[in-house]
Amino acid sequence: MSEIKRVLFICYANICRSPAAEGLARLYATKYGLKGVEFDSAGWHTAFPTAVKETKDYVEAKGIDMATFKSKLITRELIESADLIIGLERYHLLRVRKRFKEIKEEIKDKLFTLKEFNGAEKKDMNIPDPYKKPLEQYNRIMKIVDENVENLVKKIKFINNSD
Repeated sequence: MSEIKRVLFICYANICRSPAAEGLARLYATKYGLKGVEFDSAGWHTAFPTAVKETKDYVEAKGIDMATFKSKLITRELIESADLIIGLERYHLLRVRKRFKEIKEEIKDKLFTLKEFNGAEKKDMNIPDPYKKPLEQYNRIMKIVDENVENLVKKIKFINNSD
């Protein structure tokens, strides 16, 4: 894999998992000295203009400011400009392939689930949607996102420094 400069996290509505992943990636990039990489997120629907309270609470407890975060839709421009497209579920990647089939070959090598990028087995690729789940379950899912994003940042640093 060549150097990664832009990472796009995608989930269903860009209000829970992908905004958390975006914020956490920036936090871990600073922690591990990963420079020159931009992180962004988007979703298929924008149900709300910003991340939900539970997501904000989780990431803000880690010192991440969500005040300026705005939910946005997945666009061809975002897909084409990303070096790495990280879905939180396999379904998200299937939708990208279907929606942007005219550029399917150009993007096929940059589509991964978060867990897949980190080496998870095929049977364990999805991180469930925490929306409207009890807080304890919500936070367990956020912790899975958190741990996987930290690993992703470490892996990107390794890939980028290997060139």
